[in-house]
Amino acid sequence: MLNTSQSIELLREAVSNSVDADARNIDIKLTNAGGEMWNIVIQDDGNGMEERHMMAFFNAGDSVKDFPQESIGEKGLGSKTTFVASEIVVESRRHTNPTEVLVGKMSDPLADLGNDTLPEFTIEKNPSNYTSVTSSKGTRVMLSGVHLASFNGKKTANPDEIAGRVMHYLRSLCATGTVKNRHGSQAHIISSVMNVGTIPLVTLEVVAPTGTVTLGPMPGTYQVPPVDLNPTGGPVSEGIAQNSKKFCDVYDFNRSRTISLQGKSVTLHYDGTVIIAGEEVRAEMLRDELKQGWTQKSQMGAHLCKDFIPLRNETGLSRELLGGEYYFEYKLFLNSQEFQLNADRNVITNEESDEVAWIWDDFKTHVWPNIESRASAYKQMKAAEDAAIEAVRKTKDAADLKAKYSSANDIAVTKAGASLAFVKEPKKEADVSHLLAMMVQSGDWASELDPIARFGQYIDSSTDVLVEDAMGAVLLVEIESLLPNLFRHQHPMSSYDLVVVWSLGGMTNGDSREAPWGTNSTSVAVTLLSTASGGWMLKWGTHTKPVVVLGAIL
Repeated sequence: MLNTSQSIELLREAVSNSVDADARNIDIKLTNAGGEMWNIVIQDDGNGMEERHMMAFFNAGDSVKDFPQESIGEKGLGSKTTFVASEIVVESRRHTNPTEVLVGKMSDPLADLGNDTLPEFTIEKNPSNYTSVTSSKGTRVMLSGVHLASFNGKKTANPDEIAGRVMHYLRSLCATGTVKNRHGSQAHIISSVMNVGTIPLVTLEVVAPTGTVTLGPMPGTYQVPPVDLNPTGGPVSEGIAQNSKKFCDVYDFNRSRTISLQGKSVTLHYDGTVIIAGEEVRAEMLRDELKQGWTQKSQMGAHLCKDFIPLRNETGLSRELLGGEYYFEYKLFLNSQEFQLNADRNVITNEESDEVAWIWDDFKTHVWPNIESRASAYKQMKAAEDAAIEAVRKTKDAADLKAKYSSANDIAVTKAGASLAFVKEPKKEADVSHLLAMMVQSGDWASELDPIARFGQYIDSSTDVLVEDAMGAVLLVEIESLLPNLFRHQHPMSSYDLVVVWSLGGMTNGDSREAPWGTNSTSVAVTLLSTASGGWMLKWGTHTKPVVVLGAIL
């Protein structure tokens, strides 16, 4: 069975064959056939096929290429991605004899493969029962009944979105596109990548139930964003323009090394382009690329390429090559013709070989420092903006805190002769613990705070405060601003000796709540009860815990 990660990959392989055939124009039409089923037509004006080429197209594992250089569909499985169709019709006119039309047909190949049978096909020259669509050199592939559940990683039925995502796929992840045009003048690229200097025009038509959208013809090149080292007009936050979000720099690099392989001196190469991109630039770059539920991080970073066709980016390699955590600020296309790919052309199989292993250290030593240097302007710009925004926010927060403070309720001390240098009612646990410490220190509420005689430590473990009683025994105190929080936080009743709160938080005499009890956290019903002395306690079974309510005492 075929092993393609998504059926849309058949477009990648189809345009690879078109580029191999020196096509200058590639037209693609997607017509919805109901639900997630689509009919697809790919037509080019390349050199066309002879019978042996069409035999190879339909024969699993075969590959026939005209060219002395290494062609893109080298494994012979590229055209077999079309086997996901229920019917395949190929019409081709060879450039040496365009008056002759060759027509090949195959029906339901996946069913045959599922039965361990090689699919059957027919090939005819100038068949009498066939009406040709083409009149000049080139190839037309018609696929019926292709299941496309998503388009470049996203489920959508919107024809505009489908067209945008598929065109982006064709111009960024296929032989028609990426950054090969930026490196096509390199001698080693010219000699190893067929037709690298040819940038075909791509036209895409999407016919969906809700409408028809046509894009193109567009040059089949990756849309590298324009360089902008001093951007303006960025979004404003806290009155500060975040111009770094529009920052963009682009850096091309070419590296080589001569090594000895099997006693022969061989010069090896790798080439690439890195885009240093602010947040808004990244968003535009990835608009038709992000998969559902994925973030920018998932699609930025390092893409290894062969024939300048990118593979899926790898987070681990991206971190290693692009400075660690902030790899997502870069889009790197790193191409080497030394990479060897598996049959589906989506995995590099020789990363540890002598021909390839040198690339990683060489990149980190010679390429990354240049990238890092160019990125420093962006990082400094972003850091200055972030610092300015944070300063504004902290200033606002300080003013807001002061405004809220003036409107907060004052603590009213009602006990004759008592005084307290704690002005406002507590809002959180830390306030309550500080208030408790000051009340203990003053000595004016010794009887009301009993059994707490001396304040020990505020801690951050199973309880909140350690205190001592009049005899010096250490008590564990659970601090809460409001009593209901004790049950909301699910503190085990066995983890403290008493509770100190600012208020009962709406709980009244006889109210019962569930709380864990003991080391096995068995849930028990705990009831709030008033005491004869006017205080409060929590009771479950024969067990009780005192509750000290500071607001009531004051």
